[in-house]
Amino acid sequence: MKNINEFFANKNKKMLVDGDLLAYKITSGIEEPIHWGDDQWTLHADLKLAKQLWKQSIGYYLGLTQSKDAIIVFSDKENFRKKLDSSYKSHRKKIRKPVIYVALRDWIQETHQCGSFPNLEADDTIGIYATSLYKDNCVIVSGDKDFRTIPAWQCCIIDDQIEIIDDKLANYNFCTQVLTGDVADGYKGCVGVGHVKASRVLLKPKTLDDMWEAVVNEYLRNKYSIKDVYHQARLARILRAGEYDKKTNQPLLWSYKYEQYANTRQNQKTA
Repeated sequence: MKNINEFFANKNKKMLVDGDLLAYKITSGIEEPIHWGDDQWTLHADLKLAKQLWKQSIGYYLGLTQSKDAIIVFSDKENFRKKLDSSYKSHRKKIRKPVIYVALRDWIQETHQCGSFPNLEADDTIGIYATSLYKDNCVIVSGDKDFRTIPAWQCCIIDDQIEIIDDKLANYNFCTQVLTGDVADGYKGCVGVGHVKASRVLLKPKTLDDMWEAVVNEYLRNKYSIKDVYHQARLARILRAGEYDKKTNQPLLWSYKYEQYANTRQNQKTA
């Protein structure tokens, strides 16, 4: 599916849905505060309405993307990034989930085709699906900007825009994310490098080799270590094909040219 005409002509493609985000959006949107008098308040949510809205949403996006069917993807209860860095999404512990979020998710898992991998977030499972089993035959449905680091067709639930993210753009977006970090996810990137500075750092590099070298050099210029660069990259990296071991249920962490850069840096220190 190289262009939008081929995209819509393919009626057999899979729709990979970010279940975490869509279920949260629906359940948070229908919560209602009720005042019972005498300063007594409760939150009310109608699960039947949530189910109806879910069915309507899936039907709408199946029609919009002209997909055959959908796979709903949820995050596993365990998250490997939290083991890498205790500050990763730590602030979200204080954020209350909608009162019927779990109930809706359980119903979805009972009634829909769903997917997930142990220790992974929904983003990673979708990233693996989109670059392996369903490569060139799927569309990702989400509103999370992190998915722009995955080479695949995408439909954003914020504005319903459909676009293709090719390998070059996906790699560029990933390298940008490593440089800028993500406050929402709780990792800092290269402190002092915002999106404008990152665009300058990545202005000339064209290949992944070139872009990654630019990222490493910017970190080193700011007095970070090689380990720091790769630590931030491992938090930023949405997994793709070949980056997860199904036998051990563990990710294969981003180590692209690690030995080369580590050895070069060590030689510079001892020279």
